Amino acid sequence: LNCLFPMIEKNQIPKYLLDCLLTKKNADLPSVFLESFTVKEAYKVSNEIHRLRQSMGHKAIGIKIGFTNKTIWDQYNVNAPIFGRMYSSTILEKNDVFNLEKFLEPKLEPEIFFRLVDIPNKNMNDHELLSCCSHFGLGVELVQSVFKDWKFTLPDTVAGFALHGQYKILEEIELPKDKKSREDIAIDLKDFTISLMRNGKVLETGRAENILGEVPIKALRAYVNFCSDNEEWLQLDSIITTGTVTDAYDMKKGLSFSINVDKFDLATHTLNL
Repeated sequence: LNCLFPMIEKNQIPKYLLDCLLTKKNADLPSVFLESFTVKEAYKVSNEIHRLRQSMGHKAIGIKIGFTNKTIWDQYNVNAPIFGRMYSSTILEKNDVFNLEKFLEPKLEPEIFFRLVDIPNKNMNDHELLSCCSHFGLGVELVQSVFKDWKFTLPDTVAGFALHGQYKILEEIELPKDKKSREDIAIDLKDFTISLMRNGKVLETGRAENILGEVPIKALRAYVNFCSDNEEWLQLDSIITTGTVTDAYDMKKGLSFSINVDKFDLATHTLNL
């Protein structure tokens, strides 16, 4: 079923898209039905959706960075990372269960995240940025698209909740206080792999360098740079995801996914859907 795109002004798009999400109906693409729909306008839509969600009692407690994996840009017709808010209603703890029934065309993505606790600035080096974080860890995101068959433009995805559905924290590790230990972790963050398995068979092994061609902390830096021009987006004591290291894979009832990271002494985590 589709939510019919009404003959509306741009300021009515946020409610239209949120209604589509909450009623699990496909949305028409704003980029198709509006003469001009830019990334800047899409973030205005995202901010208004945030206000609507706040009025519903949702508290923003995280930031999702999407499309950081350059190896899949052509597949999804995008060419830059995007940012979206995650909420108390969408972030899950380790023992919580994904709600597949709530979302259209859900897919799974394994990701590294950071917990940002101190105010960063764009002039910091990597070690200084890492010192603004108290923890890092492994999580998986349920991404979804209200736009049928995952066909869209970059501005559509920004307005469409940055494709965020739910985010599940699998394991969180406190970053050590001493500089040497942090430097060791920073080195490993440049050279790790994540193997994603489905029903016991390896789907893909993603590398750290898939994240913006370098490393997950570059995604954190992209967020810091974004916040320097958009101060209302800075969230402290929040988890900041860095994007999927592999492609996104369809989630269906009965499937079993396992995620293994070759560094940081993280356990192998299995999700039975």
